[in-house]
Amino acid sequence: MRLTLPHPGSLVALAIAALVIGGFSALLMIDGEKPSLLAIGPYLTRVLIFSTTQAALSTLLSILLGVPLAFALARRRFIGREFVLSALGAVMVTPTIVTVFAVLAVYGRSGWLASLLKALGFSGDFSIFGYPGILIAHVFLNAPFIARLTLDALDTVPAEQWRLAQSLGFSPRQIFRHLDWPVLHAELPGAAVLLFLVHFKSFAIVLALGGGPSRATLEVAIYEALHVDLDFGRAAWLALIQVAICLALTLTVNRLWTRPPVSHTLRSTILRPDAADRRLYILDIGILSASLLLIAPPFLSLLAGLSHVASVLDADFAKALVTSVVIAGLAACIACILSLALASAARRLRLEMRLPRAAEIYDLLPNVLLAIPPFALTAGLFLIVRPFIEPSSAGLILLPLMNGLAAVPFIYRFFGPKLMTAGERYGRLSASLGLRGFWKLRIMDWPILRRPLGAGFAIAMALSFGDFGIIALFGGPELRTLPYLLYERLGVYRLDEAAAIGLLIVIVSFALAYLSGRLSNAAD
Repeated sequence: MRLTLPHPGSLVALAIAALVIGGFSALLMIDGEKPSLLAIGPYLTRVLIFSTTQAALSTLLSILLGVPLAFALARRRFIGREFVLSALGAVMVTPTIVTVFAVLAVYGRSGWLASLLKALGFSGDFSIFGYPGILIAHVFLNAPFIARLTLDALDTVPAEQWRLAQSLGFSPRQIFRHLDWPVLHAELPGAAVLLFLVHFKSFAIVLALGGGPSRATLEVAIYEALHVDLDFGRAAWLALIQVAICLALTLTVNRLWTRPPVSHTLRSTILRPDAADRRLYILDIGILSASLLLIAPPFLSLLAGLSHVASVLDADFAKALVTSVVIAGLAACIACILSLALASAARRLRLEMRLPRAAEIYDLLPNVLLAIPPFALTAGLFLIVRPFIEPSSAGLILLPLMNGLAAVPFIYRFFGPKLMTAGERYGRLSASLGLRGFWKLRIMDWPILRRPLGAGFAIAMALSFGDFGIIALFGGPELRTLPYLLYERLGVYRLDEAAAIGLLIVIVSFALAYLSGRLSNAAD
C-alpha cells in the first residue's frame, strides 16, 4: 500500500493557522488581569474613530490625486515621462520610516516650508503632527500607487477601441463614459478597500507623526499595550478586534479585486483622441504640477544626506546593514517558499482535482494574512519561545518569520498566475509522462517560474529591508536594523545622519524594486 504524503501547500496552510492560533492563545492565556471590552470601551472608541477617519481621508485624497495623475500621464507624451513613471514606482517602495523623515524635513517646524514662509514674512508657526502629517505621508506613498494601478488598467483598453472612438469623433465626455469608466469601475472599488486597509493598519507613520496617544491606530495601540504598558490582555482584545475588522475588509477586497477578462490584443500606442482638448491640456498641466510639488520635495530632502554619508559609515551602521540584509534575505526565502507552496496547492485543487471552491481558500489565505496584527502575533509567539531563548535571539528568529508572512500577500501574485499558466499548458502532458514532485517542478514549472521567482524574491527583500514594524518591539543595542538606526537618529535630532541613513535605505530598496520590475517584465 502506497503512503500518500500531504501536499506541501496543505502543510503550509496548517502551519500558518497553527502560528496564528498559538500566538493569540498565548496572549489570551498569560497570567494577569484580563480587561473587558467595557473597561477599554472609551479608549477603543477613540482609537476606532481616529483609525477610521484618517484611513478614509487618506484613501480619498490618494484616489483624488492618483486617478487624475494617471489620466494626465495617459494623455500626455513629454520628455522625461519615463523618468516620472520610474519615480512613481520608486515612491511606492519607499520605507515608511524614511517617509516620516522626509515629511518632517519638508513640512516640520524647521523644515523647508517653514523656512520659506519665514523668508516671505509669514510666521511659519504650524504643527505637522496629527492629521496634516499623517495625511501628507499617506498620500505621498499611495497616490503614486493609485496612479500606476489606474494607468496600467487604462493601458488594457484594446487599440481597436481607441481607433473606433477616433473614427466616430468621440468627445472627451463620451471617451470617459464608454472607455475609461468601465476600467475605473472594475479597478477602483477593490483598490479603495485595499488602500483603506493599509491606512487603517498604519503604524510607523502614525507612531511618529500622530503627535500623542490620542491619535493612534489599532496597530499603534497594540504596540503601546505591549511595549509601553506590558498589558498583554488589552493587546489581545485590541488584536482580536482588528482581526475582525480587517478580515471583513479583506473578504471584501477578495470579492471586489477582480478584473474582467481582457482580449489578447495590442495595447494602444496611438495618442488618446481627448489629448487635443485644450481644457484637458490645462487641467493635465495643473495636475502634473501639483503632483510634482507633493512628491519631489520629500525626495529631494533625502539628497541633503549625501554629504553626510561618510559620517554614518561606522561600526554601528555596518552591523545594522548586515543585520538588515540577513533578515531581509531570510524573510524573502520564507515568503517565496510559502507563496510557492500555496500557489501549487491552489493549482492542484483547481486543475487536477476539479475543486475550484477549495482552491479559492488557498488563493484567499495570503490576503487573510493582511488582517493579522503583526505585533500581537509576534508578542504571542515570543511568549511561547521566551522560556527557551534569549530576547535578542528571539528577535532574529521572529523578525524574518513575521516579515516573510507580511510579504506573502504581495509575493503570491508573482507565483499564482504563472503556476496556473504552466498547469493549463503542460499539466496533461506532464501527467501522461508521469512527472511528479521535483521533476515536475524542474521540467514543467521552472522555465516559467524562474524569472517571477527572482522578481518575487527581490521585492520581498525590499519590503523587509525597509520595514519598521516588528523591529520596534525587539530593537535595541543588541539588535538594530537600518530603519531602527534611522529611528534612533531621529529621536535624538541628529537629522543630517538620519538623512544619510535614509538615503542609503532608499537606494537599496529602489535597486531591489528595480530588479524586481525588470525580472517581472522579462517574465511577461
